[in-house]
Amino acid sequence: MHKKSSLPLALLLLPALAGCAKLEARVELKKGNELYRNESYTQALKQFERGLQLDPDATFAWRSVGLTALALYRPGDDSPKNVGYGRTATEAFEKYLLDYPNDKKVRDYLVSTYVNSKRYNDALAYIDKRSQEAPAEIPDAAKLKVNILIQAGKLEDAWKLVQQQQPSPAKAEALYSIGVSAWDKSYHDATIDHDTREHVVDVGIQAEDQALKIRPDYFEAMVYSNLLYREKAKMETDANLKLQYTNQANDWQQKALALRKKTAGAKPAAPAAKS
Repeated sequence: MHKKSSLPLALLLLPALAGCAKLEARVELKKGNELYRNESYTQALKQFERGLQLDPDATFAWRSVGLTALALYRPGDDSPKNVGYGRTATEAFEKYLLDYPNDKKVRDYLVSTYVNSKRYNDALAYIDKRSQEAPAEIPDAAKLKVNILIQAGKLEDAWKLVQQQQPSPAKAEALYSIGVSAWDKSYHDATIDHDTREHVVDVGIQAEDQALKIRPDYFEAMVYSNLLYREKAKMETDANLKLQYTNQANDWQQKALALRKKTAGAKPAAPAAKS
């Protein structure tokens, strides 16, 4: 006589049911891939999410969810639907990276999506976290953080952070970017008061000055030194100081033009046409 199993039928069927779910999940994920290739992103997103519902262990598919939501996301659009796509993308990338932390492209997608959706603190927190966990993974963490702070409009924080760096071409570039952002805020933002505008311009001038100490032939930094001194002159009520700042602006303008002329003259002449 055959010995009867003492296990309930439902438990005996679980492995078979699980196998069916995984197989069905792969079918749904494959459909999602086809829809994604055809740029039917809304439908593809639903397929990928359905596949993950059927098989939560298929964590590799979170990458597809993130990329599809990112394809639907439009930076600068604050509508609830678009904000939802941005949130879906970041959450999917976060889940994917839990199992695949070494995927550099997805790490970059995650940080850039944080920034594009103006979740600057999340971007900074992620960079800090990964820098502690794997310092060699993000060798330019300080530069990334400075750029994010600049985009967030936090010039003071960017300025303080860049002061901690040793002189280098990367530091010069970061300082230049701070100066550009300072000029942009002073020139375009009509909402800031006089004292704030003056402080922003002073930070920008100091930034470009430091950039030029590191790299004396930094043409773009010369150009923005010129522009920042003109902003400073516009705010000045003392005629003598206004003239002084205008003269400093003109000096940087002339230095930039002279450097441009020198650089153009140093280029090798084009070869003569053959007769």
